[in-house]
Amino acid sequence: MELHHISERGSLQRWVTSAVAMVILALVLVIPGGCTAQVSVTPTAAAAITPTPSPLASPPSTSEVVTPVPGEPEKLTIWITEFVAPLEGSEAADTFARQIAAFEATHPELTVEVIYKKPSGKGGIEDFLSTASAVAPAVVPDLVVLDFQDLPAMARKGLLVPLDDLLSPKVQSDLYPFALQAGTVDGRLVGVPFEVDIEHAIYNTAKIAVPPITWSEVFSSGATYIFPTLGQDGLVNDAFLIQYLSTGAALVDDAGNPALDPQAIADVLAFYRQGIESGAILTDVLRYATVENCWPKYLQAQVVMSNISSNLYLTGRGLLTVSRATYVPTRDGQAIALGRGHAWALTSLDPNRRQVAVKLLEWLLYPPNMAAWNLAAGHLPTRRAALEEMGRDPYFVFVHAQLERTIPYPNSEVHRRIYRAMQQAVDAVLRKGAMPQAAADDVLKAVSQERTR
Repeated sequence: MELHHISERGSLQRWVTSAVAMVILALVLVIPGGCTAQVSVTPTAAAAITPTPSPLASPPSTSEVVTPVPGEPEKLTIWITEFVAPLEGSEAADTFARQIAAFEATHPELTVEVIYKKPSGKGGIEDFLSTASAVAPAVVPDLVVLDFQDLPAMARKGLLVPLDDLLSPKVQSDLYPFALQAGTVDGRLVGVPFEVDIEHAIYNTAKIAVPPITWSEVFSSGATYIFPTLGQDGLVNDAFLIQYLSTGAALVDDAGNPALDPQAIADVLAFYRQGIESGAILTDVLRYATVENCWPKYLQAQVVMSNISSNLYLTGRGLLTVSRATYVPTRDGQAIALGRGHAWALTSLDPNRRQVAVKLLEWLLYPPNMAAWNLAAGHLPTRRAALEEMGRDPYFVFVHAQLERTIPYPNSEVHRRIYRAMQQAVDAVLRKGAMPQAAADDVLKAVSQERTR
């Protein structure tokens, strides 16, 4: 089933006829009230995953299952981006369409209108919401998809409805800590992350039996290692931030001001320099801006170990025959991950519509549904129960431990100043021969100078 292509001016054409709806009712998950159900979703071929779903220990609670609401509105409107359901069609788009259709089938008087919007910029979701809320409140949607990083600004503009008292406590308590943190702004839950991508490492099991988890083990193992160091848009790569944060050092203080540890910065820079000089870290890293740049060299077995994103691992897993996921080796072996992803947010202006909108939200967050969409799209879910739905695959056991230690990618203007200064230090050490400690001291000076401008 395809999600129809929708213009921003028009409404989403109903993609399910009454006959199809009856078929879907035979396919959707078990719904109280006599409807039996199972959405059968096949993972993308590229992901090459054949999960064994684990049975639910008990029937789903009514707080997580769609039930008709007396006097509900005739239509809900949701704004999504192509990230959720690509216009050209995909297994992820089909999965999303089936889940919306299943919700409509249990609410026969209700239509869910899905409208595509740009994720950002002029004509993007934030831009339209800011304008519509003031001059055309009738067109404000009920739910929207947002990047984690957009939640704070939109919440502080008053564009998002807090969910603390609306979303099921069972859903909230099942979210990984990073997801609650990412969705919370000024103490209020304003968004619910539904997918995340993290960066970890991968190693060739034909070349080493046990992967290094510390810097010293990288040098003693004989493994060769690659990761990006070129930065992106002038900002330091996640690979560097993972190393820095794993030392226990902070980026900012409680007031949001820079609170950098120059010794931790110097230590990471020294590891980079020593690794390249010893040959443990290949000089190719000087040319790599993303983990995708590392991928061909790893696939060709020209390196033993590489950083990789969870999305790249899942979608490229079919190409891997002698590989296993592992933690990024850090100074003290402390494993952390940075999470980037998307969240659902409630934007209904009418309090009477919010109850039904939250029912739709909880349906999309229902573990089997969340697992099905993430498997199809090649991302990781944000609920523990959804990851369990993906089966006993060793990779999901591994990422569960990673997700418990994940933190949302910090992205305030202060953070971006820090990241620019850090990238300048990486360039100074790896490309200009500067000493790590001097380059680290320059990071603090650069951040301080920008702050006083």
